[in-house]
Amino acid sequence: MEELRLSYYTIPVKLESEKNKYLLVHGYTGAIDIVDGEIWMQMKSFSSQSKLSVQAIRLLERRGYFTSRTKEEEINYVTRLAQLLHKSQSKLFKSFGFVVSYNCNFRCSYCFESEVSNHGLQWTKQTFTKEMVDKAYAAMLNIAPQERLRCKTLILYGGEPLLRENQSVVDYIVRKGGELGFKFKVITNGYDIDYFEDIISPDYFNLVQITLDGGKECHNSRRFHYEEGDSFEKIITNIGFVLSKGVNVTIRVNTDERNFNDIKELKQLFDELGYSQNPLFELHSSVIRKYDNNTDYTENINFLSMDTFNQKMYSNDFSKQSNCQDFGIFKRFYKCLKNRSRYQLSSAACSAQYGSFLFDPYGSIYSCLETIGKKEHIIGHYNSSVGVTWTENRKKWFERNTGNSQNCQKCKYALFCGGGCLAHSKHTDSGFGLSYCNHYKAVFPISINKAYIACKCEK
Repeated sequence: MEELRLSYYTIPVKLESEKNKYLLVHGYTGAIDIVDGEIWMQMKSFSSQSKLSVQAIRLLERRGYFTSRTKEEEINYVTRLAQLLHKSQSKLFKSFGFVVSYNCNFRCSYCFESEVSNHGLQWTKQTFTKEMVDKAYAAMLNIAPQERLRCKTLILYGGEPLLRENQSVVDYIVRKGGELGFKFKVITNGYDIDYFEDIISPDYFNLVQITLDGGKECHNSRRFHYEEGDSFEKIITNIGFVLSKGVNVTIRVNTDERNFNDIKELKQLFDELGYSQNPLFELHSSVIRKYDNNTDYTENINFLSMDTFNQKMYSNDFSKQSNCQDFGIFKRFYKCLKNRSRYQLSSAACSAQYGSFLFDPYGSIYSCLETIGKKEHIIGHYNSSVGVTWTENRKKWFERNTGNSQNCQKCKYALFCGGGCLAHSKHTDSGFGLSYCNHYKAVFPISINKAYIACKCEK
């Protein structure tokens, strides 16, 4: 028998709901297995005198937990694998979206787009024209000429994409997109959505995402119309309006320490209104992140780290009240456990690193929703007599993956997290510096335990 050792990329997670059991995950085979604590102890101290049977050893080797590779050989292998995964992802679906307008009817204190307006109340009024819409669609077809490689859902974003004064151009975007075989997902504050009754339909929209900031009192103190004031009641009514149209609705609750307990209050309200019982409705809690460039809104926000947020959701049983933001760990591992399948590895956190194109009304193209309006992140231009032109930023965004990220190459979690959100990695003239891990390692066991319990309860 060749000399074997425990793979450096073996990740053990102690199962809190089971006595002395561990869920093992392997960082480059994607294997997922549940073993007794005694087996795990023998694996950790594995040697030629191991009590494990030959059959068990060979099985663990096939799953990747035992290997004849040295640690450095494993790291080199993962680096090469990451590059191949990224090359493959780059050839697949291209996703597109419209930044309809940078203008907004709200003045949320924590908005990361406030830089576009110099942190003031005078937001840029630049909005798509029909001529620019035609150019954007032409650019999409130029970037992805093969229809089968285009994501069929376009994003509408802002600012606020569904401003009542932009009704005509939004109608044009949506109807033309429908003619080209696209449907839409819109990320909106929900305040003016009733002005778009003619197009809010499952014929055009796959999803409407609407943001709330907890219960009525907290929400109105943070997310208010700059002219009309309180917004909570109107948004609640508009949620019912969208559901009545047969369109899927996801409510994103921007969550911090101050409004954490409002999740139960919202769930109760949605139960009473009958929204929760509608299969088209989903409640999702998302932690408010602190952006380095904003320093003037801390009085109204009590920030939670990602791991603290997830632990509070899990320990308070709030995960039954709503879904929660956890890098997608719960959803993906739940699917793997339910289907008894391996984890699908990735070397990028999202399509912004290989194939996302967001068109703004100035003729600029961005890759990430969280960088729109920031000129240093423009990856291209489409309002040109020569068609689409690219900047050096396109290469920086689309070539970055865990295989060429210095602090990802030796990380056991690299092909699960994909290197974290690139928008929050340090940006330099030559590219991106260290990855933005954001407590991924700490959230990992919390979400896996949640996924395991969810699958167990279904049996």
